Amino acid sequence: MSSLIHLYLIDETCYPTHLAGSDEQKYQTLLDITDKQATRWQTLELNMRGFEPALQLWDTIAGNSQLLLVASFNYYPHQLLPPDADISGPFGFFPADMANDLFTVMQQEYNFDIDSPLGQRLISEIEGDGIDEVNPDAYEMVRDKYFVTFRDAAKQGKSVVVLIEQ
Repeated sequence: MSSLIHLYLIDETCYPTHLAGSDEQKYQTLLDITDKQATRWQTLELNMRGFEPALQLWDTIAGNSQLLLVASFNYYPHQLLPPDADISGPFGFFPADMANDLFTVMQQEYNFDIDSPLGQRLISEIEGDGIDEVNPDAYEMVRDKYFVTFRDAAKQGKSVVVLIEQ
């Protein structure tokens, strides 16, 4: 079953620096603010078995920081929720400075050839970690949508939010 992975642009100042309530109440507030204040910039339609390995490959190529993978699922503006928050869905967030830094690396690595020996080695390592196979078409979709979103966020000084509908 496919999921919709939405990439939004937003001004981080739209989010409060403090929220009261349970983790779920805070999460719902973040979703409401995103719905009202953010602009949906790109959407991918992929199942998680295609999305996660493709995102991990793009992360490996663009710096190998694990940042794209972790922050796409479990990061919050102003650290309003703890990493182990008990919430009903994922919420990904990249502050404007982080989005700008990541775009710089993405720009340098955009044309990386995954069919090269190094590319094939990286794919083998990802698949060897027990994650599903890397689908080259899914990789290109993820790379392209993230690249455009982070490029435009950097140009506009905006943050990026990742919301996944499963």
